[in-house]
Amino acid sequence: MMDKTDDELVLLFNKGSNEAFEQLVFRYKNSLYQYILSMVHDEGAAGDLFQEVFLSFFRHAAKYEAKGKFKSWLFLTARNKVLNYLRDEKKITSLDQTDEEGNAFLHDTLPDGAVPLLDSLSSRETEEYIRQAAQQLPPRQREVIYLRQYLSFKEMAELLGRPLGTVLADCHRGIQKMQKMLQAQLDAQGENI
Repeated sequence: MMDKTDDELVLLFNKGSNEAFEQLVFRYKNSLYQYILSMVHDEGAAGDLFQEVFLSFFRHAAKYEAKGKFKSWLFLTARNKVLNYLRDEKKITSLDQTDEEGNAFLHDTLPDGAVPLLDSLSSRETEEYIRQAAQQLPPRQREVIYLRQYLSFKEMAELLGRPLGTVLADCHRGIQKMQKMLQAQLDAQGENI
């Protein structure tokens, strides 16, 4: 089953294969859960929303059109469920992402070549500075930065209903702002990147 595409697994599931459904859940359990957790900031709620996403798929799998966009469909469903949760709970959207001990999960935010610039800091400090910088971005840019860990720019554009150029610009601007914030942090410590 592991060598099957998402669309092939959906077709097999629609024909009655529980193993295909389990493979889809296994394939996306980490990235989808981490995305949801980064948005809601509550492990219990993230687990519930993750289950709701796959429950929604379970109920509506027959309506899914196999066009090679299952991952985008899955993340769009998750985004909608998260936004509904936040609206219903009247919570402020936070794209911060930490575990129960407060350790940051955010990584790979800066473009290739930028992380070595922060070598003077410990890995844990670096992650914390990156997480704090991401929190200071406008929500639209934060969302793109977090989604970039899981989706291509094209997939993000489809998911968010924005032109590809807009998504690219939001990500570029967000990274530039984060780099300035990180530079300011290091300058405040008397270091230079």
